Amino acid sequence: MNDEDAKKFYAAADTYPDIRYKTAAMILLLTGMRRGELCGLEWSNIDFKEATITIERSVTTVAGIGIVDKEPKTESSKRVIAISEKLLSVLSEYKAWYDQYRYDMGDQWKGTDRLFIAECGAQIYPGTVYTWVHKVCDAAGLPHRTVHSLRHTNITMQIAAGVPLVTVAGRAGHARTSTTTDIYSHFLKSSDKTAAEKLEQLFE
Repeated sequence: MNDEDAKKFYAAADTYPDIRYKTAAMILLLTGMRRGELCGLEWSNIDFKEATITIERSVTTVAGIGIVDKEPKTESSKRVIAISEKLLSVLSEYKAWYDQYRYDMGDQWKGTDRLFIAECGAQIYPGTVYTWVHKVCDAAGLPHRTVHSLRHTNITMQIAAGVPLVTVAGRAGHARTSTTTDIYSHFLKSSDKTAAEKLEQLFE
């Protein structure tokens, strides 16, 4: 997404009435984590005091088996990332809803500690996240986007903001900065040209 569309998506997510959709969309946009990583998050991975999220597992769907936990994409995909005060606030709001929902379910609770849940606390299928993102896109008046497009948006916006590549790569879970530069080489060239123009303007 370009900057304008990203802002529209952010605003729609922030005001979306379903707290699950809101929280998932905000995490995806503001952290750039992968869909499977989002579905694998547990409450023990959220450190409200330090304002961090630890990514240590991923979730996928296997035909004939169902939902399966797996190791993240690479060893570097296991990571701890800092989160903003805004996202921390959203997570706190969601935790309050989650605790109340779990209490209301009583004996019907399925027993999972995953952040994002289906009815009675059961695990969600990763494909469910697509539906949530599409609903937020509808609310924002945007064409449907893939979950992975939010990851690309997050990374390109960091690069545009001048965040060091080593930090961008670390937050994305890339094993090397060269992975980031290879994937985003076109965008980096565009940012480089913009930087040169801005530098010249300082001397005018």
